[in-house]
Amino acid sequence: MLYSVNTIYLKHLQHVTIRTIISTSRSLSCGISPETPFIQSRGYERSWQYARLQRANFHTTQRLHVSPFTVLLVCSALPIGAIFTGSYARHFWIKLTPIKQQQYKKWYWERRNTFFGSLSLFSSLLLIYWLTHLERDVVEKRRRFIMFDKDQQAELGTTIFTMLLTKHRNEVIPINDPMYLRLSRILRKLVKSNKEVFENTEWTVSIVNEPSPNAMALPGGNVIVFSGLFDIIQNDDQLTFILAHEMSHVMLSHVVELFSYKVITEIVYTIPAFLIWACFSKWKAFVLYLGVGLLHNIFFVYPYKRRVEAEADKVGFRLAAKTCIDLREVLIFWELMERYGELTGENKFAIPLLLTHPSHKKREKWLARQMPGVLVLRDQAGCPDLPLIDPRDKLSRYLEELEKRFHERNMFETFFGK
Repeated sequence: MLYSVNTIYLKHLQHVTIRTIISTSRSLSCGISPETPFIQSRGYERSWQYARLQRANFHTTQRLHVSPFTVLLVCSALPIGAIFTGSYARHFWIKLTPIKQQQYKKWYWERRNTFFGSLSLFSSLLLIYWLTHLERDVVEKRRRFIMFDKDQQAELGTTIFTMLLTKHRNEVIPINDPMYLRLSRILRKLVKSNKEVFENTEWTVSIVNEPSPNAMALPGGNVIVFSGLFDIIQNDDQLTFILAHEMSHVMLSHVVELFSYKVITEIVYTIPAFLIWACFSKWKAFVLYLGVGLLHNIFFVYPYKRRVEAEADKVGFRLAAKTCIDLREVLIFWELMERYGELTGENKFAIPLLLTHPSHKKREKWLARQMPGVLVLRDQAGCPDLPLIDPRDKLSRYLEELEKRFHERNMFETFFGK
C-alpha cells in the first residue's frame, strides 16, 4: 500500500506541472450493495463525480485552504534546484583563471566560520522542528514525525483517493454490487469491536475491478479494495484481517509519516546534492547521486516500509481478533499469497534488501509467533473458543482452487485479452 501511495504522489507532481490527471498503481476486482443507511450516508455530499456515484460512504472531508501537496511539490523541487545550481557552480568555477580561483578560495576561507555557523544553525532549527513535531499514535504509542495537521492529513487522503477514482473511473464497481454489503458489514463489525481505536473515524469503501490482489486505506477513512483480492481470500475471517491491516495503517499514521519523512529528507539532501554536482563531472555526479539515493533507500526507506507493514500486521491481527474471527485463517491467507507470488513469478527475482514489504512467509511465521498473545486478547473480548476443526486442514484444497483459477484466467486472457 505505502509503495502505491508514494507512486501516486509522484504522479500528482506531474499533474500539477503539466495539467494532466495521471495517477498510479494497478488494482484488483469484485463488489458490494447499498441496502442499509450505513452505506448510503453523508458521502454523497462530496463534489467529486466518481466519489458520488461509486462509493459506499460514511464520511465527508472538509476542503482545506492550504494543500499539503504544495509543501511536497516545493520540497521535491529543492534537490532538482540543487542539481542545476551545483552544475552551474562547477561550470562557473572551471571557467575561472587560477588567480580568480585563489581569490575565491581566500574569500571563502576568511568567512568559513560564517558558513559553518549558518549550517549549524540550519541543522539545529531542523532538529528542533523534528523534535517538536513528534507525536504518539493512539494504538502503539510509538513516537513518529508528523508535520501535517489533521485537516491536511484528511486532504492528503482525499486527494489521493480522488486521483485513484479518476484513473480507475471505468473500473470502479457500482455501489449496487452485493460485495459492498459484505465489506460494509465487516467494517461495521471492526469499528464496533474496537471503539476505543475507531471512535473518531468514519470509513468509506470502494471496489476497483482489476486483477491484482491488493487493498489500501487512506487518511480520512477511504478504503479501496481491488477485486483480485477476492480470488485469493476464502472467507470473511481472512477479509476481516485484510481490512483491519489497512485500517491500522490509517490509525498508525503510516501514510502521513511517510510523506512527512519525504519532505524532511528532500530538505536535508539539498546540500549534498549541490556538493555532488558542484565537485564532480556530470557522469560521476550522476552515478554518485543515484548511488547515494539507492543506499538511502536500502538502509532507511525500505526497512521503514517493511517495519510499518509488520506493525500494521501486528495491530490488524489484534483488531481482527476482537471481532472473534478464527485467527488460523490469517495464516492460511499468507500461505495463499505465497503461492500466488510463485504462480505470478513475483517472488522469483525478489531481492530482500529491495523489498518494500516483508515476504509472505515471514509475515505468516511472525504472526504465528504472535498467536498465543492474540488468543488471550480474543478471549478477553468474550469470543467463543476456536472451532475444533482446524481450517488449515483445508489448505491443500484452497491451493488447488487458487492454481485452477489462476490458470483459467491466464487462458482467458490469452484468447480474449485482459
